[in-house]
Amino acid sequence: MNTTTENIREGVDVLRQFLIPRAFTARLIEFINKEGIFSVIGEMGRFTKEDFCEALSKRLRYKTEDRARKRMVNVLLDFLEECSQVFHRFSHGTPEIYTYNRGAKLPSPLSRTEIETIEKIFSDQYLFFEKCINYAGDFLRGGNYLHSFSQGMESVWDRFLGNYEFSFARDILLRAMAIDKKPGYKIMDLCYGTGQGLKAIIEYFPDAYITAIDFTDTMRSFAQERIGSNAAKIQWVDATKWVGFGDNLPFEDITFDRIFFSCGDPYIPQHMREGVYKEIFRILKPGGILGVVAWGYPDKGKKRIQNSWIRRSIYIHDFAESVCKGWHGFNDIESRIKMARDIGFAESSLFNNFYMLDSAIWMFKRT
Repeated sequence: MNTTTENIREGVDVLRQFLIPRAFTARLIEFINKEGIFSVIGEMGRFTKEDFCEALSKRLRYKTEDRARKRMVNVLLDFLEECSQVFHRFSHGTPEIYTYNRGAKLPSPLSRTEIETIEKIFSDQYLFFEKCINYAGDFLRGGNYLHSFSQGMESVWDRFLGNYEFSFARDILLRAMAIDKKPGYKIMDLCYGTGQGLKAIIEYFPDAYITAIDFTDTMRSFAQERIGSNAAKIQWVDATKWVGFGDNLPFEDITFDRIFFSCGDPYIPQHMREGVYKEIFRILKPGGILGVVAWGYPDKGKKRIQNSWIRRSIYIHDFAESVCKGWHGFNDIESRIKMARDIGFAESSLFNNFYMLDSAIWMFKRT
């Protein structure tokens, strides 16, 4: 068995212990209890999503009239349903009715060995989520965003974006994107951030022409320091030439063989999503591949994402990162696939499918 396969299996085995969702299921339920949310839903008994938002607004002073905070509350309700803390009934044409389940059990606590594994491997992800959840109550009551992509935030984002789960996902995706690589490929890292992806791109595409673009230059020096002498190989696009999602990408049609887009998708405003992906389609060469790292939001029918710990993990992540400026949340899988097909992306020949690893890793091929 080759080392690459062994490393992949080892990584999957580590992630399949579900240590982060197991730890944060208890942590988020603790937050819900301390905030008084269980008391609110206990008093309501039966309620709709709108009832839930209205009650939290009146009782806990949550600013649920705000889009970001209302979505955050709805994610919390989906999380409670996944944990069997609430049940819901749906009849066609009528609102979903939720009922509080007072007898729901909490997950078993982690063992000392599992806690040590978190401390050793998942500490950056754990600390980021913990800080976000600690602040979530203040944010829901109208506090400012906890994190942004402004100067001084570089180390915060670098530690989080470099966490084990994200690093493994980037590695798997870039391995797949490099299967049929050729010398002289043109590759773009869209929203390069602190350079975690760029460093991996250089490893998998050492002979490629690499372009790096982001809506801010705040983290460029940080990224350049990370990749050292290889920074000179990269074409860095000045942020004045692309101000962010909704602005046309400053490249000619059919320019790139590969586009790598890691962790930026949930920061695209909903009304801009199709336009953003049309721009990506425009600058890809025929046969070019777009690789995306971004969770798909769990589907109610559990056809796309069935594992309960994965579903909880996505809800926890979505809720926690909601306190960060610009976060618009994970998008459902069906609408993502439909959008890609409507734009003109074809099934990738590398995988005979829009490739997904637990709905977090995606490859779209331009026809």
